[in-house]
Amino acid sequence: MVKNIVFDMGGVLIDLNVRRTITEHFPEEYVDDIINNVFYGEEWRLMDAGLMRCDEAKQVLLPRYPEKIRPLLGEMITNFYPYMPPIPESEQLVARLKKAGYNIYLLSNATPRVFDEYHNIPAFKYMDGFFVSALYKLLKPSAEIYNAFCDKFSLKADECFFIDDMEANIKGAVACGMKGFVFDTRDYQALEKALNEENVFF
Repeated sequence: MVKNIVFDMGGVLIDLNVRRTITEHFPEEYVDDIINNVFYGEEWRLMDAGLMRCDEAKQVLLPRYPEKIRPLLGEMITNFYPYMPPIPESEQLVARLKKAGYNIYLLSNATPRVFDEYHNIPAFKYMDGFFVSALYKLLKPSAEIYNAFCDKFSLKADECFFIDDMEANIKGAVACGMKGFVFDTRDYQALEKALNEENVFF
């Protein structure tokens, strides 16, 4: 019986569209490089894993780019949240689930910077707990992060339903005993159907 609904953040609760944002703000010749080597690069992964500080990442990353784009790029590395607005439909979903009596959690590959955004992401006010990867030096989709998440909140994996926009992260959760749904197209009807199939009604 599912009692706990667990949400990823980027792409699920907030609109993470790196390509759109980078294309809007940087010259075309740098777009692919910035996307692949900054936002999907090793330093970003290390920040999410709690193994590199933001200032250390910028010292490595910014010298690779021309002076003219470093200030904005540095700003985005420090805080990308202004470019990721909340998704209203997701907040409504979370509110309905909470009202129906389900426990709501966040499980995200992110740095503690996310807590500075608490009041800017409306879905957060419904959360019963937050598990942010950098604080535990773990990353999805490793088995360790799902097990640590359940241990922290004293949850049973088979009572958790995880919603993430990346298939690998859902596969990792399912391998650890959770239910899950790949939310990569913002199909709320399909998500609600998947929840209903696990006897989650709201």
